[in-house]
Amino acid sequence: LDGRPLDPDVVTKAFHRISGKAGLTNIRLHDLRHTHATLMLKAGVHPKVVSERLGHATVAFTLDIYSHVLPGLQEAAAEKFDRIFEEVANKNSEDSVSKMLANGDGSEREPRRTRTSNLLIKSQLLCQLS
Repeated sequence: LDGRPLDPDVVTKAFHRISGKAGLTNIRLHDLRHTHATLMLKAGVHPKVVSERLGHATVAFTLDIYSHVLPGLQEAAAEKFDRIFEEVANKNSEDSVSKMLANGDGSEREPRRTRTSNLLIKSQLLCQLS
């Protein structure tokens, strides 16, 4: 290596020769790129870092391609959010937020009012004006 850019065809041929000797056939260099990104995301590396390593223009582009790798993100986010609220709730009481939501919070309240508390009165007033 003399510092000049490598010829992509030479690199590809060398890769195929080496991977073939290792018994890995039908693997492209691009497959290694996908594997690299997939393993990083599964390991919890921030998508911005993965995007930068791949040379993508935006994180959105990276996530569009690799979002299938992270199917549990919504569930994980909900669990983390619930844990935060449980910590707060545990400081104030023994009930978790999930239990309060499932069973009600124990207080008896009047039903919430709508903006117009009595539509009948408003309707009668409007009728008199017409």
